[in-house]
Amino acid sequence: MIIPLFLFCVISSLRNSVFKVLYRSGFGNYLLKKNRKEQKIPVLVFHKVMPEYDAIWPGIHPRLFEDIILLLKKHYRILALEDLYTKEIQDLENACFITFDDGYKDYLDYAYPILKKHQTPSALFVLPYQITNKGHIWTSTIIFFVKHYSFTEIRDFFVERGADITYTDPKNDFKLNLDITIFLCRLTQVRRVKIINELQEKFVADNRVIEHELLSFDELRLLDRRYVTVASHSLTHPSFKSETDPVFLQTELQESKEIIERETGQNVEAFAFPFSNSNPDSIRLAKTLYKICFTDINQFVSLKKLQNEPDYKYDLPRFNVHHHTAEEVFFLINGFHQKLLR
Repeated sequence: MIIPLFLFCVISSLRNSVFKVLYRSGFGNYLLKKNRKEQKIPVLVFHKVMPEYDAIWPGIHPRLFEDIILLLKKHYRILALEDLYTKEIQDLENACFITFDDGYKDYLDYAYPILKKHQTPSALFVLPYQITNKGHIWTSTIIFFVKHYSFTEIRDFFVERGADITYTDPKNDFKLNLDITIFLCRLTQVRRVKIINELQEKFVADNRVIEHELLSFDELRLLDRRYVTVASHSLTHPSFKSETDPVFLQTELQESKEIIERETGQNVEAFAFPFSNSNPDSIRLAKTLYKICFTDINQFVSLKKLQNEPDYKYDLPRFNVHHHTAEEVFFLINGFHQKLLR
């Protein structure tokens, strides 16, 4: 294991150096100017900001998060999310937006102090059902399973429930978690919930407890509204791709909004679809409840479309941030990575 770890460190160091050199060369500014000319702006989405490294669910280190904020402020006006649906298009030029999905407790511990320090607004897309009940997302149940059980136990559990999962690399915890999560996302909510509930019952029987990882409403009420907009991320974090039942959609989209508004006293006007998965039925309902929705990943928001296509505000993208340096994040949100993948 020493050699692969050494090679990983070398590759990471080289990657970081390349992006720092590219940034200092001015190439990043060239991309930025090109995107501004085309009236494209970035919305960033973070999940976890924490000092500990988690190989299965890597977060952003607080030092890196602060570096990202400082670099963004050099090149953009970081605006509150509501500006995206209240301001005129010309007032959004040179803008960017910072969002967080799920509402993890580490936001309050690490991200929020940095945002306040630099007077930077952000938006939190939260899950009220999880906050008021189990305190964690069903995907975290899978992560916990992968961390604390052998592959044989994991495989047998799913085989007993008729789950035909293809495992690409059982020895790699990151890939193992990803394989299981992707499989469960394809199931209907009813079948997925049954499996997750049985898994949680297994944890209880095995005397294993998952710690609450999401912000409570008491904690959400502590946040300064000048810096935090609270929005909805659904009720139970489902994949909406194949969900068409009108009662289910109404519950997930409307009840989450009503609970958050009641508990925080804030109007909830924005919705982020979990896993960036949606379908025509869910979008149709979202249009009656929200002013904007996020449905895509790693693309720009087009100000031209926002001005000329009324439905576009319900099909907005964000850039998923999980990189090693602020310079690489700058290149990510200016389309460099997409160009490499073409």
